Amino acid sequence: MKKSDRHTLIKQIITQQNVGSQEELIQLLKKAGVDATQATISRDIRELRIVKDHDSSGNVRYGIFNQPTETGMEEKLAASIKEEMLSLEQIQFTLILKTNLRSADVVSNWLDEVNYPEIAGTIAGVDTILIICHNEAEAAQVAARLSAMR
Repeated sequence: MKKSDRHTLIKQIITQQNVGSQEELIQLLKKAGVDATQATISRDIRELRIVKDHDSSGNVRYGIFNQPTETGMEEKLAASIKEEMLSLEQIQFTLILKTNLRSADVVSNWLDEVNYPEIAGTIAGVDTILIICHNEAEAAQVAARLSAMR
């Protein structure tokens, strides 16, 4: 199967079904007759700008990221921070953001999409996000910005 056909099928699957993990997506693709590795699916997800978000029931699911305006992205981040952030701690040039269980990846996705220049990168676990900034001053700026969203 050509890459473009696989991409079309992936978009169709995630818009028609609740898919919350790469493993689920791989299984659904197999049912459709497409054999793909985890690495291929991971690359496809990145290329298609598929992100994890919460559905109306609060379950994590994949969705296609529609590029909202910069303000719209910040509003989504602010809503996620307000709903999910439990604590925020600065340690030198890094921030440790604690979230509700199974919410760190969603909040981290929005942080990455907002693309604050002070943030060099993020790493998300199940309920913790490590936010790496370029220096302590920038970490303090990001901490103040995120705290104001609460």
